[in-house]
Amino acid sequence: MKKYYLHNGTENIGPFDLDELKAKGITKSTQVWCEGMENWKEAGNIDELKSIMLVIPPPISKIAESKPVAPIIKKKTNWIGRIMTLAGVALVIIIGLTSVSAYLDNQQNTPPVEAFMTAEDMEAAYPLNYLSAGGEYKENFLGDKIKIKGFIRNSASVTTYKDVVVEVVFYSKTGSEINTEKYTLYEFYSPSTQKEFELKVTNYRNVAEIGWRVVGSVVK
Repeated sequence: MKKYYLHNGTENIGPFDLDELKAKGITKSTQVWCEGMENWKEAGNIDELKSIMLVIPPPISKIAESKPVAPIIKKKTNWIGRIMTLAGVALVIIIGLTSVSAYLDNQQNTPPVEAFMTAEDMEAAYPLNYLSAGGEYKENFLGDKIKIKGFIRNSASVTTYKDVVVEVVFYSKTGSEINTEKYTLYEFYSPSTQKEFELKVTNYRNVAEIGWRVVGSVVK
């Protein structure tokens, strides 16, 4: 029986068989992958998964209720009041235009800092935007340990990172976090590369699945 991995937006989790996928409540837009597939696909494009997908009904359209039309009452035009109102609106517009002009002048004289940051500056300032983690895991024979065979991908163009901190998250059957553990990988991660790693962690009670993510690093 095929087993599929899911992508929850930040990391890959799995693998799961069909019953486990059904319990996850996957929809036709859920990204899945299994051995033999070249790329990730939406679950709705895989025939085997169509029978277990969660179908989300469309929202119920509300029917607008008819309301009684109020009678039209003619009233005399108050020209003095109208002229005063127009004068007040004109004054507000003039003040607003003056304030906007002053604000724009100030913005032109004070450009944002990030506009002058190079690609290297951005990569050094925001490493978590360029580091991602993935892989797979399995329990040992006794079930008290979990072996992770993962990878760290560095999508930066010029920056090398080191001492990447990986946080392992343990989830219950309901998807709640039971526990987390952090591990530092004392390796160098060059730009546009992917490097594998292995971890052996304790398997806690009532753990249904685990995942991991990058939560820190140092610029070389």
